[in-house]
Amino acid sequence: MGSIIDQYNDELKEHLVIDELNLKDVQMLLPGRKHLWVGRLMRHKQQLNNLKKLKKETLERITKKIQEASSVRLSIPAAEKAAWTSQPIKDINLKIEEEEILIEFLEKVEKIFGGMSYDIKNIIEIQKLETL
Repeated sequence: MGSIIDQYNDELKEHLVIDELNLKDVQMLLPGRKHLWVGRLMRHKQQLNNLKKLKKETLERITKKIQEASSVRLSIPAAEKAAWTSQPIKDINLKIEEEEILIEFLEKVEKIFGGMSYDIKNIIEIQKLETL
């Protein structure tokens, strides 16, 4: 997961560079870049939902296995409690946490791009004042 955030962060640094020479280019590319980042956010939210479904299915499957393998009759809550400590559920929980961190990062990136229009406007106003 760290590599994905590092990759996104490196790309974000390139997208956020604004100077007098590239101001118009950044302004013209801004809608497309917003779309790119929102698309990534939505794909990761979709992945999170898929992981939650997988976790639910895996938990049900493991709970059923535990009940069948037990020499005594286990209640569903007792078998489910045992299933929570299984390695597949731990792995899925880790992936869910990673996706949640990525989603939080991408939501903040979306806010940054939402405010860039105002930043660009302010830069243009400063340039106007400097030329007077």
